[in-house]
Amino acid sequence: MSTNWLKKTAAALVLCMMFTSVTACSGSDENSGTAEGTAEATAESTQEAEPVAKLGFIYNGSVEGMSFTADCNKQRIAAQQYSNIESVYIENVNVGDYEKAVKMLVEDGCTHIVSGSPVYSHAINPVSQQYMNINFIDYGSSTRSVNIFAYTESIYQGAYIAGVAAAFNSESEKIGMVVDPVMLYSVPCVDAAALGTQLVYSTSTLVLANARADGEIRKAVDALADMGCDVIISYTESAETVEYCNKKGIKVIGNLDYSENAGDYENLLMYFYSSRDSFYLSQYKAMQLGDWQPSSYMGTLGNGVITVSDALSAAKDGTQDIMNKLVPKVASGAAYIFDGQMKDINGTIKQREGVAMATSDILALNWYIEGVDLSLDSFIESKSTPDSSELVIKK
Repeated sequence: MSTNWLKKTAAALVLCMMFTSVTACSGSDENSGTAEGTAEATAESTQEAEPVAKLGFIYNGSVEGMSFTADCNKQRIAAQQYSNIESVYIENVNVGDYEKAVKMLVEDGCTHIVSGSPVYSHAINPVSQQYMNINFIDYGSSTRSVNIFAYTESIYQGAYIAGVAAAFNSESEKIGMVVDPVMLYSVPCVDAAALGTQLVYSTSTLVLANARADGEIRKAVDALADMGCDVIISYTESAETVEYCNKKGIKVIGNLDYSENAGDYENLLMYFYSSRDSFYLSQYKAMQLGDWQPSSYMGTLGNGVITVSDALSAAKDGTQDIMNKLVPKVASGAAYIFDGQMKDINGTIKQREGVAMATSDILALNWYIEGVDLSLDSFIESKSTPDSSELVIKK
């Protein structure tokens, strides 16, 4: 039921095309039929082709362990193995060091720069104008420019499914959500999750707790549990929400890729995340063919970027049946999330009945819908970006 099959299908098609291309170009030439010609052809075919482009990824976090950044880096590696593209990365880059990281990667020979975090959204435009011969891929942007490819995601679709699953598995009808506000589209994700819970219980409440560092996340989880939240949804860079809920015996929904270790978490109901392998691969292939152009792309459930897992063993019977019906409808657009009358937490009508919110308005949401509880103070005390440190280019 997971949308991972779209990604795998895309990769398989690319491999098939690559194989067809190789066999089509291996016809006879003046050396064919001779031992010398065969040896030369074999030697030439086994030589590693010179990369046609080099990508430099800039990450705000660490690639180690379970994290949003680690997921991004795994996807970079997964896509790279199917293309003749070289890529490197610099991790733990704060916003103030973004320009320095770009300069290092350009001097290292990178022709394309990928900004791997939405925290760089305001830094990329002025920096990119200093390097008009370098192409940039801006994660979390919907506006392209002459040398910036705008890539963004409807991650709120995964949050909506998570809200439905959370409410169905709740006895208290009170769901907690731990959110790092620097994550992509944090407000739309909270609103979508709340709408998902209301699809199950019209009177449900989603309690928001903002947290970033692991210690802050633990305090947030404790506070949510004290308020009666019996299911908690994570939307953070860190995996600590799932780790801590598992230790505390609290049902939890993750926002990272747990496909390799979901069985280690007995309280994990399901998870959602962004799977960018196919997007990266399509970019790599365009670079190889020499027809890469700055454009705009939206990753969704429908094209396989937003991925929703099956219900796991901790989930209540019937959870998978609901997801089987809901996920295809959201993916196809038949179930539109931000549709109909909507009020904010003050009861003010923000959208009237019979209207569907435009995608641009969803991405720009800065108000919480009715049913979101903001009574918990923010637990954030840490800085939004890592301290300045020595930057190192890694493969």
